[in-house]
Amino acid sequence: MSAAPWFRIVQLELAGELELPDGRWMVRGHANRPRAVVVVESTERPRRRFLRGRRDEDGPAPLPASRLTVVDADPLEIADPQQWLRDENAEQALGTALELVRRLLHLQTMAAGDIDPRPVRARDLVAASIGYGTGDEASAGRWTAARRITVPSDQPDRIRRSGRGMGSEERLADLLAGRDAVLAAELLTLRARQDLTAGRTREAALQLRVALEAAIAELEPWRDVPGLDPALASLRDARGTTAEIAAAAARGGLDDAQVETLREILSTLVRALTKRSGGRRIGERPIWTGTPPVAPPG
Repeated sequence: MSAAPWFRIVQLELAGELELPDGRWMVRGHANRPRAVVVVESTERPRRRFLRGRRDEDGPAPLPASRLTVVDADPLEIADPQQWLRDENAEQALGTALELVRRLLHLQTMAAGDIDPRPVRARDLVAASIGYGTGDEASAGRWTAARRITVPSDQPDRIRRSGRGMGSEERLADLLAGRDAVLAAELLTLRARQDLTAGRTREAALQLRVALEAAIAELEPWRDVPGLDPALASLRDARGTTAEIAAAAARGGLDDAQVETLREILSTLVRALTKRSGGRRIGERPIWTGTPPVAPPG
């Protein structure tokens, strides 16, 4: 009698509740082929204590949490599961699991018409594990053996904070003080990047076309910023190709070459916008010479 097949299992735990009912959800990929089953469980986790003092006899109320168990649809082809568990790239498996969870949540968002969905990011995880188990174990969100995956919350808070770039904090100060303004093209570009990262290439292509046109119009008053004029020329040169890719996306899917071109144009757009926002320092007026540009209203 042959042994039951083993399945790869990645379990994620997040603080708070997700807009997903508890249960088992099949996530499919290309050609409607099953990729994974996501087992959703609402649970609780202990509340952290920040102050020393008299302990409440009942203790603080636990916080709601969500446990997501991502089980590959295809069984593992392995002879030694313990060796596989030691050698498996846990970070790569975590990235794949997050991608599948985000796809599930995106479809739930579309089904519910939710205009303010909660994002799921690696830095929001409070725990993660990778393991293997039988089909029965996996369907119940359990495993035969597993090991922890290091997540940002495992690091001391001072280390997590030290990894944050100062550039974004400086710009935030400028935005709050009215020394800078967010362009519409920045938001549109961010949405295109989100779609592309999530594998929604059609949506990314359509979003990019609008973002590109907005950037060309909005960056014109800032063309005296060092390096921005040639960046604007590159954006104008990309208009035709961007329109072709967007038209192809409206008709159907994109091929690999079109996706790669889409990625390159998006990177060019991000660099152009970064040059504009990088033209000032905290507490200073624009560091370029000439007449200070005025951001378009909005």
